[in-house]
Amino acid sequence: RIFNILKWVKSNNPEQTRVQLESWLPRDRWDKINLLWVGFGQETQQQKEKSLKKALACSNPKAALKLMKRIGLDYHSEGKRYGLDEEIKAALKQD
Repeated sequence: RIFNILKWVKSNNPEQTRVQLESWLPRDRWDKINLLWVGFGQETQQQKEKSLKKALACSNPKAALKLMKRIGLDYHSEGKRYGLDEEIKAALKQD
């Protein structure tokens, strides 16, 4: 799902996604990339507070928050839920 949202592939099921990714992604990197993105997807859906805190602590929190929004995490409402709304506002104002 994330790969479709990012427009890396255009697929209807996990098998199509795998085939399309393998067509351009070097085979020796497939396992690491898959593990990274599956973990990212699971964390942003199941551990939203942890994901938001990581985004705010990274070197480019504005870009991290935009990526999270792009994959479906509503950082405004989730940030409010976890008391992070002021930190999110500050991060979004950064250039």
